[in-house]
Amino acid sequence: MVKPRFFLSLFILIWGWALATSYVVQIEGAIDPPLAAYVEDALARAEREGASGVVFWIDTPGGRVDAAMRISDAILSSPLPTLAVVKNAFSAGALIALSAEQVAMLPGSEIGAALPILVTPVTEPKAADRKVISALKAKFRAVAEARGRPVRLAEAMVDPEIEVEGLAGKGEPLTLTAAKAVELGVADFEAASLREALEQAGFASETVMLEVPTRIEVARFLTSMYVAPILLALGLLGLIVEFFTPGFGAPGLLGLLALALYFAGGVLTGMSGVLEVTLFLGGIALLLVEMFLIPGFGVAGVAGFVAIGTSIYLTFGDQALMVGAIAVVAGALGLVLVFRYLPRTRAAHALVLEGAIGEQAPPRERLEALVGAIGTAVTDLRPAGTARFGERKVDVVSEGEFIPRGETVRVVEVEGARVVVRKEEG
Repeated sequence: MVKPRFFLSLFILIWGWALATSYVVQIEGAIDPPLAAYVEDALARAEREGASGVVFWIDTPGGRVDAAMRISDAILSSPLPTLAVVKNAFSAGALIALSAEQVAMLPGSEIGAALPILVTPVTEPKAADRKVISALKAKFRAVAEARGRPVRLAEAMVDPEIEVEGLAGKGEPLTLTAAKAVELGVADFEAASLREALEQAGFASETVMLEVPTRIEVARFLTSMYVAPILLALGLLGLIVEFFTPGFGAPGLLGLLALALYFAGGVLTGMSGVLEVTLFLGGIALLLVEMFLIPGFGVAGVAGFVAIGTSIYLTFGDQALMVGAIAVVAGALGLVLVFRYLPRTRAAHALVLEGAIGEQAPPRERLEALVGAIGTAVTDLRPAGTARFGERKVDVVSEGEFIPRGETVRVVEVEGARVVVRKEEG
């Protein structure tokens, strides 16, 4: 029989091992909201499991400011001792490094160059306006004050107007080498390796490497600047094609899958919630109302675009413009492909009416004879579909209104291969 003392001893042994263990958090690559979620989870786990300290291995060119601020706040609020081991900490990465209680610089490392850059789809990257620079400078100042580091040097990393004699001239943000960072008190010491950094900082040499979870890796992929806009474009394009064709088929399924993946990345890391999803779906609903119930372009259409744009902005922050622009370009290219390569399919019928089906259309005089004919909609007309006139089935299009299957329709116009119908009242 195992005695209670055995379990007590085992518990003390495990607890003592945890208290003498440093947890290592990897901050590598571009800084984004999924990475921020990983760091927050890692800090919570380290505290929950009784780690003796948390080490941040930093090798990043920078990234999103809002994500860096989340990480900085999480580090500052952690009750555990923290150490940043810097391989490279540029831009937003510098803010994260300065947030740790101790900063160690590896050989050849640098820190700084945190001037916020505005990236737009139509111009070259350029420095953000003074309002944005001032806000980020204030954050660097607050972090430097909290950790007892030189405030002016921290501000100079953000603001190119701050001149630091012998280090950075006016017009360029401050960047420091490992030796200079230690000399000026921005960093605490240089170390040749992670193990040496642990020893100099007084951290436990036993380490637990907190790997980036699979869900975070998936979220980073789905929300990247290259993948998210493509998913958004595919989703909207699939729904557009589906709503203009009879029944429900591959375009609709592809669109829904793409949109599900688009939101999945955000939901996994807190970038998207109920509000963002509701705004997006509500925007699509408003656009459909504009397309089928009130032809033309009015309040519903404008409100739909505003709702979708707001959803994208709330999800991607300062990168929303770029994401939206790439999605629009990708969607336009998708429509071109529909025009070019799918003219003979039902899916493209409503988008490529006369020119696309001219080769297969019945002779014009046979279609003109249908003017005034009364028939029945075989499929939903949204606005394209199929109607039956006697024994003859004809591809038709309504005047913009949605006509359910089974309704009586009258041919009001024939333009080449384009047969226009209207719901027959009474």
